[in-house]
Amino acid sequence: MPSVPDGVAPLAPASPVPSTAASLSQSQRRALEVTLAVLRSAGLFALCFLGVVIALGSRFAHEQVLKESHPLLDAAGILVGLALLVAVFLRRRWPVAITIGSALAGIAAALDTTLGLIAFTTVVRRARSLRDPVPWATGVLLVIGTLVALFRDASYGSTGNSMIGNLTSGSPDPHVITRVSTPQVLFLTMVAMALPIAVGLWLRARDGEKEARRRAREAADASARAERTAQEQTRTSTRLADTVSLQAERERVAREVHDGLGHRLSLLALHAAALEQGVLATSDSQDGSAPAGTSDEDDPRAAAQRVREEAQGAMRDLRSLLAVLREPVGASEPAPRLEDLKEVVDGVLAARQPLSSSIYLDRASEADEVLSRAVYRIVQESLTNARKHSPGMSVQLRVEGGPEAGIDITCANQVPRQERATEQGAQASRTPPADDVGSGAGSGAGDSQGGSGLRGMARRAEICGGTFHAGPDGRGRFVVSAHLPWRSADSRQTGR
Repeated sequence: MPSVPDGVAPLAPASPVPSTAASLSQSQRRALEVTLAVLRSAGLFALCFLGVVIALGSRFAHEQVLKESHPLLDAAGILVGLALLVAVFLRRRWPVAITIGSALAGIAAALDTTLGLIAFTTVVRRARSLRDPVPWATGVLLVIGTLVALFRDASYGSTGNSMIGNLTSGSPDPHVITRVSTPQVLFLTMVAMALPIAVGLWLRARDGEKEARRRAREAADASARAERTAQEQTRTSTRLADTVSLQAERERVAREVHDGLGHRLSLLALHAAALEQGVLATSDSQDGSAPAGTSDEDDPRAAAQRVREEAQGAMRDLRSLLAVLREPVGASEPAPRLEDLKEVVDGVLAARQPLSSSIYLDRASEADEVLSRAVYRIVQESLTNARKHSPGMSVQLRVEGGPEAGIDITCANQVPRQERATEQGAQASRTPPADDVGSGAGSGAGDSQGGSGLRGMARRAEICGGTFHAGPDGRGRFVVSAHLPWRSADSRQTGR
């Protein structure tokens, strides 16, 4: 390993210097391009102006010596020269026409073909192919014009006014008599024609490289878009396959429930109806032999009627469940509204359940869908639990609120004597919290699955950011209460 001399710091690898054009903004790059274009056009204009001045000056000096000056030809030559100077700025718009005009001016108007050589660069650059006849025909005409212009200038050497002769002679006398040979003129013509052809081919190659890079970027973008489309189609196909699989599973579950549980519930309803008819026949034959103090709860006819009604209700619930299972995946029923609470109350009253309700909601139609659904389900589940565990007993329902205070829900029902005794025995062994929504311990408001209905109501309140309590109040009642903050549908749409 070579050692580093003392006192000499090791050379760090040179970091790449950022390109000046890459560090400029879009507007700065545009301004730079315009500036360069203006400078390029100004330089070419100066070159063409110099060529016109030299050509006309050599001609006038030669004709003055020979006394062959023609005023009309001189004026025409000056006008054509000025027109060609203006055409410098139009060389990219009409390159073929300008090249032809410059070549004809070199042949007939005793001018140079500098502008034609410059415009021919664009002709070569824009040629469609090597077989394109336009560049070839234009090039031949330009070669003839250049040869004529150079031979004319060489002929001025007899009077000492040849620019080519002055450049090749090396004499300090600007009016020295010179003689320019034909090979020299041909060589200068070849050089003059080779320059625009070489520059045009180089610009053509650069344009092809830029076009290739542009097409490569477009191909890369198209490939990326195709890949994203393929990924999206794959995800869509996966979702569709999952949906079909889930729908098939739901259909299978629906068939199993219908074939198994549906059959048993049908038999239960049939036997309950037969039992009710038998009890009614027995009661009619006894002619009121039942004790006068027998209540509805101890009456076998009422018990048989309740069994039949519950069996029929279970069948209706089963049909509703099967309808939900057989719906297409993703189909959803319209969200309940706060105005639909009247239907829930009417349903409870139609079932002959004593109910005292007070519903007052301000601007109910402006409530959010999530809030409306939560209020509707909590009220529905509370009344269902009260009817299930306290049949025939009074229920008090109160729903009130609005955008300012939110919505308060209170549902209270009397606990039956049997369940109240069970509750007291349970409280002797343990004291559950009053808002334990999952225990359902002898309260009569929990369902047969250990309070899952109460847990569902509590979950809905939690989603809305509210509070939920359920439990006995110590006065023989089971009370469900919830407070839900107001959620406006308009504010949710506007994102406020």
